[in-house]
Parts: sequence; structure tokens; C-alpha cells
Amino acid sequence: MSASASPSADAGYRLLERALERQEAYDLDGALELSLAGLAALERESGHRPEGAVHALILTGRIAQALTHLGEAERLFRRAVAAVDALREGEQLPLLRLRAREGLAVTYRLQGRYLEAEDAFRQAIADGERELGPEADAVGDLLGGLAVTFKYAGRFHEAESLYRRSLAIAERAHGPESTAVATLYHNLAGLEHARGRFASALPLARRSVELREAALGREHPEAAADRAALAAILDALGQDEEAEQLLRDALDVFARAYGDGHYEIAVNANNLAAILYRRGRHAEAEALYRRSLAIKDSVLGPEHPELATTLHNLAVLCRAQGRDEEARRLARRSVALLERTVEPTHPVLAAHRIDPTAPSIDTRRAAQGLPY
Repeated sequence: MSASASPSADAGYRLLERALERQEAYDLDGALELSLAGLAALERESGHRPEGAVHALILTGRIAQALTHLGEAERLFRRAVAAVDALREGEQLPLLRLRAREGLAVTYRLQGRYLEAEDAFRQAIADGERELGPEADAVGDLLGGLAVTFKYAGRFHEAESLYRRSLAIAERAHGPESTAVATLYHNLAGLEHARGRFASALPLARRSVELREAALGREHPEAAADRAALAAILDALGQDEEAEQLLRDALDVFARAYGDGHYEIAVNANNLAAILYRRGRHAEAEALYRRSLAIKDSVLGPEHPELATTLHNLAVLCRAQGRDEEARRLARRSVALLERTVEPTHPVLAAHRIDPTAPSIDTRRAAQGLPY
């Protein structure tokens, strides 16, 4: 303990260190408990390095995000923004300000509040470029975060420009073989997938897998996420056998790391169901679609746009089985969710507007893997 630190503050920092260790070990529930305790200890210590409490708020908010406790994450990041704005000096103040605003922006995006996310990212980027410079690593992270928001909103050209700028910053800051670069290849592949440019997406996704597995190992959840993203592209290209194996492998890794109720399970249960549906294994596919919907409803809420693709897919399956009224009800809900949140020209919205009970619908090919 430093001479200036009180016992309470020192205990708070030790709790945060343990929380980081638990987070890195993917014990997210344990990490959140320790981080909340560390935050409480630091907030009890009035006047002692107030930036320490901001660090604790940001860490705790990130853990809550990873657990998809999005209401709690929003409250924590709002507190972090207010706390850092109240500080007047400190060596770490510019970076803390960016991280607090970035956390709030990411939470808005995860909640499907894309316009609010855009505003928060733009404010943080302006602050970062002014205080740290336009080529700063933290600014690159923010550019990538805004690009993800634009992708989900269907603003693909703007997203690509931001991703490319973020990639150039990451390569300079971390090197071309880094996990930061792997993430941007993953995101660029996801953008091409969302555009329907699957052949262009494939080499980007394979590069992401190659870099991540080399850095972290095959069993790391982030490497599994890259393989799951690759599976979505392979499925779109008709290579469904490799896609199915990749998805089953990813689901096993996610279940071990996060438990059975995590958002990653929902995404990849949907994508595996789409493959099984097209193979005529309707009972297995329906069970997976309903599992995906239940998890999304639980962690995101019933009005989140992320439910739309699984609702659409389940509607198509119902139509194939002659359950037309249920198919129409599910399709109407899917379109309503998307119309509130994405651009009118978004290709997913256009696909979902097609009546799944129309005589001309190809129910064999209509189910979709979720754009990632």
C-alpha cells in the first residue's frame, strides 16, 4: 500500500485486481461481485484519488455489458461520465473521459438505441481527436465502435470508411498480427456479410480466425466467436457442413465460458437452426429458434431489434409446416421491431417484409443466419 492510500482505498484496488483476474478467466459473475465491492470501497474513501472510482465504474460497467446486464451497465457508465466530468485535473483524465463515454455508447448500441449510440460515439471521437490526436489508439477504438453502430443501422458505406481508418490505426499501434487487428478483420467480414457480399467476406473472416487463434488459442471464447462468424459466411456460400461443425464447436466453447443463457448462445443457436432447417431437420431447428428467442427476450428485452431475425426464421419454419397464422404473427412482429431501429433500405428489413405465407416464397432458402 502506498503511503498516501488509506486501508479502504487499498482494499478497493485489490478487489478490482481480483475482478480483472476473474474477468480474464471468464468467471463474469464472480468478476462483477468483486468489482462492485471494489467500487463501493473506493467510493467510501472520500477525497482519495477520485479517478480510482471512475476506473472502478468503467470496469464494472464492462463486466455488466459482458453479462448483458444492460440496464445496470447503462447506470454504471452514466455515473462514470458524470464523475469524470466533475474532475478538473489528472494525468489520466482525457483517456478516462473517452472510456466512460465509449462504454455508454456501446451500451446504447447493445440496447438497439442506435441514434443515441451515434451521438455518444461522435462526442467521444471529437473529444479524443482534440485531446489525444486523430491517430490515437483510443480514437481508433471509438471509430470502430461507431462503425459497428452504422453497420447495424444499415449505413454500410459509412461503416466501411470508419473500419478502414480504425484498422490503419490498430496496425500502427499494435502490429499487423495483433488481436486488435483480428477484431477489425472480423468486423469488416461482418460488414460484407450484411451487404450480401459473401465471397468478399470469406478471406476477411478466415484472416480473423487465423490471427486470433495464433494469439489466444483455439479454446478462447473470442476465437470461438471468430469461427462462428466464419460459419455464417460459409453457410451463406452453401458450405453448410463446415458451417455446422464450426457452430457446434463455438456453442460448446460459449457454454463452458458463459453458461447456457448468454447472448452468444442465442446468436449461434439461431444460426445453427437455420442450417438444420434447410436440411429438413425442422424439429431440431424449431427447438433452437425458440431457445434463441427465449435468451434474447431475457437478456435484451422483447422490443430489441436483435429478436427480428429469429422471429423471421421461425415464421418461415411455421409456413413450411402449414402454420400460416402463426407465421404471419411472427413476421409482423419482426418487421415492427426493425422498422423502429434501422434504415428503410436495410436489406434485412426488405427481406423480412416479404410475406412468409406468399405462394411464391421459397421456404427452403428463406431462413437466415444472423448478420454479425
